[in-house]
Amino acid sequence: MRIKATKMDGCGNSFLVVDEMRTPLAGFDRAQIANALATQHDTDGILYVDRQQDFPTMRIFDSDGTEETMCGNGLRCATRYFRDAYIPTDRFSILTGDGKKDVFVHDGLVEVNLGEARSYQQIDQHLHFVFTGVPHVVVIGSSLDEETARAVGRSLREEKSLCEFLGHPEGVNVNFIWRDEESISVRTYEVGVENITQSCGTGSAASAFVASRVFGTAFPIITHSLGGRLEIKDNDGHLSISGLTRYQGKVIGFVNTLHPKSVSPTFHWPRDYAWLSM
Repeated sequence: MRIKATKMDGCGNSFLVVDEMRTPLAGFDRAQIANALATQHDTDGILYVDRQQDFPTMRIFDSDGTEETMCGNGLRCATRYFRDAYIPTDRFSILTGDGKKDVFVHDGLVEVNLGEARSYQQIDQHLHFVFTGVPHVVVIGSSLDEETARAVGRSLREEKSLCEFLGHPEGVNVNFIWRDEESISVRTYEVGVENITQSCGTGSAASAFVASRVFGTAFPIITHSLGGRLEIKDNDGHLSISGLTRYQGKVIGFVNTLHPKSVSPTFHWPRDYAWLSM
C-alpha cells in the first residue's frame, strides 16, 4: 500500500500529514500505518486530517503507533494545512480527540487554543503536574544537557507509582524547565516518541502554566526548546500557543500489508477521546 503525505514541522516537532479526504483509510489500522510511515520518514508523529459533517478533524498518532488525544504543534501544522488547502478564512475550529479547538493563522504564525489547564497539582518541591490535552509532569530546575534530560525523563515516564498516582498508568510526558534571559527554556521527553523532541506544544503550554505559578512569570510567556520558540498566552483561563510552522515537502510511505482495523484496541488503558461521543 502506497500512501502520499505532506511532511511538516512546528518548531522542529515533525509530522506527516495524511489527508484522508484524498486517501481514505476507513477499515485500515491507522496505528500500524503510522508506525510504518514514522519509521520510514523519521517523524515524531502522524496527523490524519479529514472532515466529519463538514467539520475539520485531526487525529494524532505517535511514532510508535499510540493515538493521543491532542498535540499542540501537530494541531498547528494541521491548521496551516487546512488553511492552505481547503479553508478560505484565517479563523476556524478543528475537532481533536480533546474536543473542538479554535485556531488562527496570522502574519505567518499559527496560533491554537488548547483550552484550560486541567488537574494541576504540585507533587513535591520541584515536581508539578498539569493536563493540557495530554498529561505533563513539569520538573523545576536549572539548565541541563540533552543526555541527562533523556535519562531522567525516561525514568519518570516509566515510574509506575508516579503515573498511577496521577491517573495515567500509560505514562506521562516529562518537561524540564528553567529560567533564561527572555523567559523559560523547556526540554520535553515525549511518550510515544520515547525521546527528547525538538519541541512540544502541549508541553510548552504546561511548562508556561507552571512557570506562571512557581516563578510568577506573567503571560505571554516565551518558551525556548531545541527547535525554537513558542509564545504562550492566557486568554481568560484558556492557554494558546503560537509559533512558526514549515512545510518540508511531499513524501510517499509504503505499508507492506493492508493492515485491517483492529477488533480490539492495541492499548487497554482508559482515554477520554472526544471521538467516542460522535
